[in-house]
Amino acid sequence: FIDQGRGIRHRGVTGGAGFGGASPAWLVTAVHETCRHPGLAHPPLDPDTVIMMLSDLPMGAAKFILQRAQAKADTISDPIGFIESKAGEQREALAKKQAKQVQKEANIAAEAQRQAMSAAKKQGLNPFVHQPVLQDRSAARVGGKQDKVVAQLPEHVHKRIQWLNQNGGLMQPVDMSRVSGALVATQQASQVAVLARLKEQGPGIEDPNAWLIKELRSERRQEQIRGGVVAAIGEVTVRRIEWLNTKGGLLQPLELQVARGPLQSVGPEVRAEVLNTLKEQALGIEDPAAFLVTECRRIRTEALEAAAEQGDEEAVKRLAKKRRMEEGGEGITV
Repeated sequence: FIDQGRGIRHRGVTGGAGFGGASPAWLVTAVHETCRHPGLAHPPLDPDTVIMMLSDLPMGAAKFILQRAQAKADTISDPIGFIESKAGEQREALAKKQAKQVQKEANIAAEAQRQAMSAAKKQGLNPFVHQPVLQDRSAARVGGKQDKVVAQLPEHVHKRIQWLNQNGGLMQPVDMSRVSGALVATQQASQVAVLARLKEQGPGIEDPNAWLIKELRSERRQEQIRGGVVAAIGEVTVRRIEWLNTKGGLLQPLELQVARGPLQSVGPEVRAEVLNTLKEQALGIEDPAAFLVTECRRIRTEALEAAAEQGDEEAVKRLAKKRRMEEGGEGITV
């Protein structure tokens, strides 16, 4: 990523925000500088929203996006949409890069296997007879379908599991032959989250392998749910909800599936307004889900009443029907 020299200062910190931690200082500083850019002041950017959109990206990718936003400030009509789009492009590029790396490592493992078989034949050994396995990652990858699955896992996952087996106080070691399939089928962020939970709870878990498989299955289910909610209300809104659940001080967690309905019934600007209100009043709202339903209904009703006052016949009919239903004690979704 090439700097454009437009107001974003580099600092000696690398990497993204990490899982469960506060946003790094470099990201907070860079985002606030971008939000203060004169060309991006109308409509004003919400720094918290931008930070949430970029917090999972590496420093270079995040700063690149902010630099592009500043460079194109005079021509961007929807800054938040521009940043969201560029963040998506960066995630796709990173995913492709990771896929290439996995393929490269798999090719290296296959070549190592071929060379090992060739050397064994030259020495008069049967390459298909089991030989003692060296206790390192390279040897673990050589040979068999299971090894190819293991080879798809990133380096940091291997290191975390190795650390857990050596220092985690587990009742049983994590067996890669049992858990590698479940790990590969799960997104990397979820892999890291589950392994972090195993580190915390490990000494009390009787069968870490069964526990890992179950937790990873649950994570994949949540990933599917999240994907459906993102399709309905957008990545930005989902990230705001996730931030509220982890750092917003909510008295109860706000489930994505529950939030989807009311937020899908209003536009993006209203969603942001409602979630901002929830953020500001978090400590006084006992049931965030009920608050969303009530607040979105109130805003829809006000919009319907305004349209009816301006002579919109369809709005007049819908408003009359709503009031009849309310008088009958049934309630209705506007």
